[in-house]
Amino acid sequence: MTRRLASFILCGGMAMLGVACATKDFVQERVSKSESKFAHQMTATQAHLTYLEETKLRVADQRLKGLDTQVSKVGTLAADAKARADSAAASTQDSEARLAQRIASRNKYRLLDTKSVYFGSGQTELPSQDISELDEVAQVLATNPDAILELHGFADSQGSNRYNRDLGRERAEAVMRYLMQRHGIELRQLHGITMGKMALAAGETPSAEASASARRVDVRLFAPESSWEDAQAQGEQTTPEPAASTIPAAAAPAAVVGLPYQGGRSLPRAAREDPPARGRLPELLRSITPKDLGAE
Repeated sequence: MTRRLASFILCGGMAMLGVACATKDFVQERVSKSESKFAHQMTATQAHLTYLEETKLRVADQRLKGLDTQVSKVGTLAADAKARADSAAASTQDSEARLAQRIASRNKYRLLDTKSVYFGSGQTELPSQDISELDEVAQVLATNPDAILELHGFADSQGSNRYNRDLGRERAEAVMRYLMQRHGIELRQLHGITMGKMALAAGETPSAEASASARRVDVRLFAPESSWEDAQAQGEQTTPEPAASTIPAAAAPAAVVGLPYQGGRSLPRAAREDPPARGRLPELLRSITPKDLGAE
């Protein structure tokens, strides 16, 4: 009986041991499967996290590149705006400088051209040969309202000083009248004065040619310094060709006495004739007094 009980106990223990071994293997198998599944999930999670991180970095990099592009565009626009501002400032300074120069030069004039109109002995009528030259001068005066014309009337040595002063004034007035009536030139642009009798230079002897040369009106065309410089600058901008040189300045009125005869220019027929001067005062320009023209 005892032996059977021991056998039964032994068999039960063996069975329990077998069951226990089977349970351990099952548990190990389940644990192994769980560990494998967990490792797989961890790997998938890690890969997903890596993908998210890479995506985040890529989006951030794209945004940074977009910001760099925008910053570059803004920098270009800022540089362009600065260049325009500098150009505007330089233009403003140039305009201010030109304006200051114009103001400083408003009373300065430049001699542009000189011409002479010759008369017959004792005559004040304009010779037809010189009308075209006066028309050219009138064109300049009409296109440039700031230009002025100086007229110096001369006479030869025949007759008294008073007679020759009146004769020189009337010759200058004849030129002024033609410009005003024919071309509508304003009186403010015309300045006439009589120089009277032209004295002979030292050692010069009276001659027909010297007398013919003395019977004239010198026409001197002036333009304000500022307007002349503006015209020159505009001409340089529009055409690359050099501007035509102006006629050199003539001598001042005080140095006109003894002016040599201009042999290169033929005098009018009336001027070449030298009849004796008549003691008459032509009835011209009675409406303008000598005081209006600055005579004594």
